[in-house]
Amino acid sequence: MNLSAYIKQQGISVYSLSKKSAVPYTTLCSICNGTADVMECRVNTLVKIADSLGVNLLDLINSSLALPQKYNFINDEIRIEFTDLPKALKNTIKELEEYDRNNDTMFYECADMLYMMADRFLKDGAIDSETRDKLIMKYPIA
Repeated sequence: MNLSAYIKQQGISVYSLSKKSAVPYTTLCSICNGTADVMECRVNTLVKIADSLGVNLLDLINSSLALPQKYNFINDEIRIEFTDLPKALKNTIKELEEYDRNNDTMFYECADMLYMMADRFLKDGAIDSETRDKLIMKYPIA
């Protein structure tokens, strides 16, 4: 089971794992999408990830070595009421869906931006925490 599978199994997001493990979000995304080689990660980083997930370090390393790059992450099972979303979020979602349809790796960058925007709109009161969580689950990076 690779890092993405461990994250999915536990029902958390890459963002949540980043907060829990104190491993930078971008590092986790790079591991999940295959742009970072697990063997080049610091042992301390891998220990933090494994401990935060409650998995054996060697299992995490062994299962992540042959991680293929993934596309088409959008979770169609998550339903979101788009009519009430701020225009900026709607536009970002349109971009995300286009990147996903085209198997474009810009999906990861755009999803990262969506997460930051959702946090900002939550803080400003433009969306509620349930909507923010649904956005992160519908458009996961891992």
